[in-house]
Formats: sequence, C-alpha cells, structure tokens
Amino acid sequence: MAVSLERGSPRRADRREVVAWWAERFGVPEEVFEPYDFFITGKGTVWALRRSERAPGGVQGLRYEALGMVIMRKGKLGWKPTTNAIQVFGRHARKNVVELDEAQMRAFVAGEDIRGPFPGLEEGYVVVCYRGVPLGCGLYRRGVLRSQVPKVRRRVELI
Repeated sequence: MAVSLERGSPRRADRREVVAWWAERFGVPEEVFEPYDFFITGKGTVWALRRSERAPGGVQGLRYEALGMVIMRKGKLGWKPTTNAIQVFGRHARKNVVELDEAQMRAFVAGEDIRGPFPGLEEGYVVVCYRGVPLGCGLYRRGVLRSQVPKVRRRVELI
C-alpha cells in the first residue's frame, strides 16, 4: 500500500493487503471484513467504510469531512492498528491477543507499561483484552507491554 497521495484525497486501498495483514497478525478471519471498503489517504492512513445501500455510488462525488473509521496507519514499525479498530475487530482476533487481570487492565488504560512475559505473543502490536473485551492496542517488545491507547482516551479511574 505504498501510495503517495495528496492530503485528504482518498483512493481505494489494496483490499487483499489490508485483509491479509489483519489475518496474519491477529488471525482475524477474512470474512469479517467482507462488508467493508478500504481507502487510503496521506502517506499511509487506511480507512474502513461499511458498504451501504444508501450510497450505491460509493463515496465518489460526495462532499465530506470524514467517512468511516481509521483502522491502521503506516509507522516506523510497519502497520499499526488504531484503538477503534482493535475495539471493533479485536473480538475476532485469534492470535497476538493478551488477556489482562484487573490490576494490569487499570495500568494499561492509564497508559502504563506492564512487565511480562506474556507467553504466546509475538513481538509487535497486540490486541489487549480484559474479560474478553478488547480495550485497545498494545506494543509488546522485550517482555514489556506498552499501552498504545491515545493520551486523550486514557483513564486513571474506570467509568
């Protein structure tokens, strides 16, 4: 998906590459992404837009500020899934998923690092869950899980 685009001008992303990345990294079945179209903007921001009968022509020709949801961005370490994408698609993940206990979950949502090891995880981005519910994205490196939850969404206390 190495596409050079002007800021804000979406183009269709390579569907096979997007779906294959989620399948390879997290074991998310390909059929989970069947109802979505993928677009790429900038230097590597991938958006997912659920197909709708209300917009049979797609997004071409429409005026909009944003449609759909950003699901991944190209970064220094390759593709990084967004917190929103992990919360939506993470429940389908079958690998690189870590289940936290309550103390670890509280630390994670507050943005703190959690020392492992966490057996079965590959180094890189992982789906972080509490009681089976995806919380967000973590970065697992050298036995340490780093919260990737954006600062504006971190919580010191649970709601």
